Amino acid sequence: MASRLPTYRSLVPRLASALESFRSSGSTFRVLKTVTPSDATPRDPSPPSSGDSPKTLFILDSSFNPPSIAHQTLAASALHKSSSDARPKPHRLLLLFATMNAEKAPSAAAFEQRLTLMTVFAADLLESLKDSQDHSVVPVDIGVTSLPYYTDKSAAIETEGAEWYPNKPSHVHLVGYDTITRFFAAKYYPKFDPPLSALDPYFDAGHGLRVTLRPDGDFGTVEDQRAFVRRLESGEMEKEGGKREWAKQVELVGPNPRTGVSSTRIRKAAKRGDWEEVRELCTPGVVEYVRSEGLYADDDRGAKMA
Repeated sequence: MASRLPTYRSLVPRLASALESFRSSGSTFRVLKTVTPSDATPRDPSPPSSGDSPKTLFILDSSFNPPSIAHQTLAASALHKSSSDARPKPHRLLLLFATMNAEKAPSAAAFEQRLTLMTVFAADLLESLKDSQDHSVVPVDIGVTSLPYYTDKSAAIETEGAEWYPNKPSHVHLVGYDTITRFFAAKYYPKFDPPLSALDPYFDAGHGLRVTLRPDGDFGTVEDQRAFVRRLESGEMEKEGGKREWAKQVELVGPNPRTGVSSTRIRKAAKRGDWEEVRELCTPGVVEYVRSEGLYADDDRGAKMA
């Protein structure tokens, strides 16, 4: 990682410029970088050839503040051959950062640093998968969107991302259980009647969700979590516009404690210099980049990032 630090540092101003260009363009989605399996080096993106254009696009959408082993677990699980082989190939992974969030006000954290961390994480992820015969190793795109909702994000990827994904791939959002409860929450779609009819275009396009359940605890038991999707399947959400057949496009994955890692915990550990704890919660490159650049040293919320 030490040999790559100058490369990653040089990305920060370039990503800041690319982000400003994106914001001023009025676009709602753009790919800013691509990390390839061949050498895990970040490159300026170029549209894939028709033969390499994905038919399945796995999407990991997060604030990445910073990327953690929770993100690694969600991505690696989706790329595990036993689960991914059933989906049309080629596959590709998109790490997506939203410059606004449906529930939170924008943080003062430097977004170009988040995008750099995403790039470092992508390289770490590919390095970890290279020696594994149980996983597919695929290109990883670093993308941004100005939209807060999953349905709108996928629509933007279909239209403004058509150059990057011309084969119109099916989108598989990689999420934890807490996210699916928001995805099907009627309060987020007040302009639609019934509210969940807002999801029609998403599911009609063949897109889906891969939901990693949480261990028994804050979100109820694993059985409680499975029961949430059964409510959709049994028609209990029909009065709000939820369709039974959508349940077939929601894949449930058994619980993994690693997916419950808190970014707040990482930032606090970094602030107090507890690098042993940070190493337990982040991939190696992310740890070294956070430490070398002094990220979160002044504010554990990430409000100031050097």
